[in-house]
Amino acid sequence: MHFFMNILLVSGPGISLKEPYNSGIEAFIVSFANQLVDEGHIVDVVAEEAEANAKFALINPFTAIFENTGFSKLLREKRQFQNLDFDAYDVIHYNMFYPHLLEAGLHFDKTSFLTLHSPADEKRIAAYKQLSRESDLKFVAISERVKSDWDEALGTDMPLINNGINMDLWPTKQSEDRAYLLWSARINEEKNVAAAISLAKHMQLPLKIAGRIVDQHYFDEQVKPHLNAQIQYVGHLTQRELSGLAQKASAYLATATWQEPFGLAALEMLASGVPVVGFHTAVPPDWAHESVLKTISHHWQDLIELVEKSVSVNPDTCKAFASRMNIQNMTSNYVKLYTEVLLLENVGEEAIPAI
Repeated sequence: MHFFMNILLVSGPGISLKEPYNSGIEAFIVSFANQLVDEGHIVDVVAEEAEANAKFALINPFTAIFENTGFSKLLREKRQFQNLDFDAYDVIHYNMFYPHLLEAGLHFDKTSFLTLHSPADEKRIAAYKQLSRESDLKFVAISERVKSDWDEALGTDMPLINNGINMDLWPTKQSEDRAYLLWSARINEEKNVAAAISLAKHMQLPLKIAGRIVDQHYFDEQVKPHLNAQIQYVGHLTQRELSGLAQKASAYLATATWQEPFGLAALEMLASGVPVVGFHTAVPPDWAHESVLKTISHHWQDLIELVEKSVSVNPDTCKAFASRMNIQNMTSNYVKLYTEVLLLENVGEEAIPAI
């Protein structure tokens, strides 16, 4: 039996769902919302802006009053969020760290989910522990790494639904041209583009760097001095632009030194037929596949041999591995979870109409 639902996906105030995306969470929300609509559900998304051709409806209840800051700003946003018609939805699904919005929404006692896209840090743990004590909020993890982290922090056994991507957005490279190494992420210390630069310079291979500069000082100190005809910064790119770059990439360098919650950019490159070479922290530990070449070291020198090995990896092999984590599978798992929870909550009540 399949239920068509009214679903509210919540990002937050000031969040842009236009490309180029600020992070993987925005890409997740857009692909997920569009796929839900394709499958017959009615989907509204809370954000500041979205593309004109989005299949979902944009809801922006927040009106900016710039003189309000701190607590008064949070209180105003909370009240504005509470003015939404929560009765119109079967499911409320949160995706970003806005505890004041969660508190506001949970007041209406609607079936609510929160996907955890980030590692368990002290601030989030404190907020989510309190919310879990005061409500029946359902947490969802995006990877084994995130699940293990948060199960321990919250004392739970939360469901795991791996992120998925729209494979149609990432066509497999058709050319045998392997013109450069590719690196794409937010540009800051923890994403560690400096390691990719050192590697490319040592191997005398071209490198293209894409991503949003979130730490200008880091960029000025660690990236800018090395830019030349070989090492190029190509800007903050849309998915189409990044897909175009992937067509001639020999390998994608995943050099993050923090525990990457999922590795959406790496998955997009695999879908494009580009092997991933990097540190174990930069990709999920359960990605054990010949198209993902990783080391437990954080030394760029230990990536040299892996880059050399990556040349023999077939693009179709990369694509086949990535296809397991497609947007259809991810959406199916979320809809199944929604339905199971709704059915449990409606035991003894009037059944949800089936279509």
